Amino acid sequence: MKEVMKEILKEALADIKITSDEKKAITSISKDVVEELNRRIKKKGIEASVFIGGSLAKDTIVKNKIFDVDIFVRFNPKYSEEAVNKLFRKIFFFFRVKGHKIKLVKMHGSRDYRRLIFKAHEGIEIEVIPVLAIKKPEEARNVTDMSYFHVNYVKSKLSKNKKLADDIILAKAFCHASKCYGAESYIKGFSGYALELLIIHYKGFENFLTELKNQNGKLIIDQEKMYKDHSEVIEKMNKSRLDSVIVLVDPTYKERNAAVSLSNETFNLFKRAANKFLENPSLEAFIQKKLDITSLRKKAHELEGIFLKLEVSTDKQAGDIAGTKLLKMYSLINRQIGDYFEVIGRAFEYHESINRAYFYYALNKKKERLIKGPKLIFKEAVENFKRVHPVWHIKNDEIYSAKPTDITPKHFVDEFTSRYKKTIREMGVTKIIIVED
Repeated sequence: MKEVMKEILKEALADIKITSDEKKAITSISKDVVEELNRRIKKKGIEASVFIGGSLAKDTIVKNKIFDVDIFVRFNPKYSEEAVNKLFRKIFFFFRVKGHKIKLVKMHGSRDYRRLIFKAHEGIEIEVIPVLAIKKPEEARNVTDMSYFHVNYVKSKLSKNKKLADDIILAKAFCHASKCYGAESYIKGFSGYALELLIIHYKGFENFLTELKNQNGKLIIDQEKMYKDHSEVIEKMNKSRLDSVIVLVDPTYKERNAAVSLSNETFNLFKRAANKFLENPSLEAFIQKKLDITSLRKKAHELEGIFLKLEVSTDKQAGDIAGTKLLKMYSLINRQIGDYFEVIGRAFEYHESINRAYFYYALNKKKERLIKGPKLIFKEAVENFKRVHPVWHIKNDEIYSAKPTDITPKHFVDEFTSRYKKTIREMGVTKIIIVED
């Protein structure tokens, strides 16, 4: 089995690691951007420096349709937040990069940043992010201010064991394929930095899977012994940062849990994928798969039910903001659709590139809709319920009514969009349409 595993990981790495030519192109474009940023900073007399961060700096880029590069402009901490934003805008006033045609996109976050899309280099995008040149992590005003320390810590560890960079690439690709990669609220998975720390801690990809696959209860990892023991972590770390299945003490700043975004549900998804892979190693474990909508559709038809596909669009910024809003809308529809239909199966799919989501449902019609009323102890409310619902029954000290229903998916969507018009608008949802039913 060891030889099989070794061969599978070797083949997977060959498929998911960028080539030397790809790395050369990404590095060259990044240097051109850094050069232009430095030129403008100097010309405008701004006290700031530039550094390349993220996967490019650590040599842990996973081959993908889009290569993302993070470049940070580190402003002198003497500047106020207002001044940082103003100076950052100044840098990008009529921004050009010699030798490249670019599209510049303003992105919103805790601090606004810029995304550079290169027209002649499809698939390469650079995000330029304003941060502060702080000397200690505890001086951070924003989590991105700590990026400099994260990059340097990981690079220092990888310099002592270069194989770990490849193991990080494997871990990122594996978690992508398992749908548990990303700290975004609509994923609630492992961040890239968390995976880097875990691979460093467990000294490799296989150990990472083996150690975590059967983990139950809360796991505390303090790689650099920032605390005396685990009980001190629980006692002294902010309680909001302990509310996750893994407490991964950030080795650059002990007050921070680097795995705080990871939910129980996503961790369980990861553990199932880890167990499956360790029992039967396969290259498929590193390939991002599309949702198996065919099976959902087949299930609905076999049970003579309904297959429903909704397309939901938003005007919120693509990425975490839009994805989170669309996931909340999916949750709201899930709660309502169950009143009218028996939900056999469902799925959520967000496409950042087109900034819209698809909600899929396999449904069976219900003969009646159950309406829950108040508890019997609230006598006035119960009498009001009876007046509205003349046919009623008692169950578990609560009053209920049942109404026959022959509602169609179209009637449901029309009623939902009418009833929740305000909520839909507040979430930035611009369109809910039926693509298939």
